Amino acid sequence: MTSDQQPQRTGILRRTARYITGIELVIGGVSVLMILVLVFYQALQRYLPFESLAWTGELARFALLWATFAAMGVLVTTHGHIALELVDSLRNPMAVRFIQVISLVIVAAAAFGMTLEAWALVQTQGIVKSPVLRVPMSWVYIPVLIGVVSTTIRALIAAADIAIHGPIVAEVDEDQPEVAGL
Repeated sequence: MTSDQQPQRTGILRRTARYITGIELVIGGVSVLMILVLVFYQALQRYLPFESLAWTGELARFALLWATFAAMGVLVTTHGHIALELVDSLRNPMAVRFIQVISLVIVAAAAFGMTLEAWALVQTQGIVKSPVLRVPMSWVYIPVLIGVVSTTIRALIAAADIAIHGPIVAEVDEDQPEVAGL
């Protein structure tokens, strides 16, 4: 299938995914910006004559956690997660479809396991407070829970999309040898 022949993949689900992606990218971007500002301020504090702020390091660590998990779902949707691109260059589209669907189902299963653990942390860690900011640790784990739920849902949708419509097959040059005889 050439890029002209790819099926149209639009609809309410696609638009909703775009909005959710935007929200997750904003969360990730703000978190990375927080890390940048807070770590820079920590370095600057060493040379300033007034007392340092202890909460900057703790908030920077929380922001790193939030940025990581906010970006997980986006990476699955944009095919930015870890993948063997060698498989995408197989000449047999059915083999590529099968491998991509199986890999996304495995990603969804792993993310579902992480969802269960994040849910347990949100439920049980409300009594524990962060050392400096004194916020309940369950609040810290809520963005993690949202990120892994998003990853689970996005991986399942992507697997279903590839199973129904087929993969976006990488273009293979004719002078390249066939991979694995497929």
